[in-house]
Amino acid sequence: MTSSQGSSENINEPSPTTSKDASDKSKSTDHMLSLNAKISAFFMWNCMYIVCAVVGLSLYIGSIIYPKIIGVYFVVPYLTYTFFLRRDEMKYGNPWPAFSRDFSPFRAMRSYLGLEIASPLPEELLKAEERNNVSGDDSQRQQFIFAVFPHGTASDYRILMEGILHSILPNIASKTRTLAASILFRLPLVRELSLWTGCIDARRNVAEHALDGGHSLVIIPGGEAEQIRTTHGKEIVYLSKRKGFVKLAMRKGNVPIVPMYVFGCSDHYKTSHALFGFRLWLVKNLGICIAFSAGLWGSSCPLPVKTTIVMGKPITFQMKVEGKPTDEEVQEAHKVFCTALESLFNEHKDRLGYGDRKLEVI
Repeated sequence: MTSSQGSSENINEPSPTTSKDASDKSKSTDHMLSLNAKISAFFMWNCMYIVCAVVGLSLYIGSIIYPKIIGVYFVVPYLTYTFFLRRDEMKYGNPWPAFSRDFSPFRAMRSYLGLEIASPLPEELLKAEERNNVSGDDSQRQQFIFAVFPHGTASDYRILMEGILHSILPNIASKTRTLAASILFRLPLVRELSLWTGCIDARRNVAEHALDGGHSLVIIPGGEAEQIRTTHGKEIVYLSKRKGFVKLAMRKGNVPIVPMYVFGCSDHYKTSHALFGFRLWLVKNLGICIAFSAGLWGSSCPLPVKTTIVMGKPITFQMKVEGKPTDEEVQEAHKVFCTALESLFNEHKDRLGYGDRKLEVI
């Protein structure tokens, strides 16, 4: 539902739970879902996309056809409000935890995808959660940067993951924001969904402001460059040139980076590389990603693939001068992170049913 930008230069059920033994779960839950469950997910997810599209197009087209009515009474007030009066995305956002956690379509889609964060969680996160709960002092709050891979075709898991974080790590999640593409905050209703699920603008100054304010961040470093390369049946991450999030962490007090991998999201949609060269040009030059993909029954609803998020241990890096990393130190830190992500993938791939796959880092 949302697309998150990666680098700091332009900085992606009954109840949410963790998986105690993901080894018993197969790669796809398709055979475990009834036809009614698939039909419900199909209509629910596609309706959300359709409603968002209809609202935006109606306001745009309506302001052209009826400028004195739609334009004056709806579009102008909305743009004035979002551009001048309430720029929440440029500050600390406007999260609505209960919405992320309990909104019925989100709960249903988490169940449909079998989405869960695997346990045990890293001990460092559990200790930080406890400290944050006991102290109640924002100045003593432990911060993290959660670096999530891969982006996937639509990063549907991102908007659904927010509610799980609020359930299993409520004290950390309450001060965590997700960096999202600027364009999302220009689209009516999409903007509201993004803000309510903890998103802020992906610009570097916004990310720095959030960290300075004691917040943790969720970043999908691969961004559109990774999104356009998503291939069904393969695990591809665009990381070799993504050093901005590492530099950001080092510059802002050596904030620990938590590597995260989402097993299953690469298979949420069937993909095509038709016109790849042209679409890649659009990404590089215009920042527009057009994914050729198809989900359940050819729709925008993801395929019913079991989706498990794994978290690695938080990583801090070495530097001679605190907050002033050299290019060489950033390069070395980036290598450390790449190694940690590959190790995280290899550690969990067999028990999650992806033993035949190799992580491609490009």
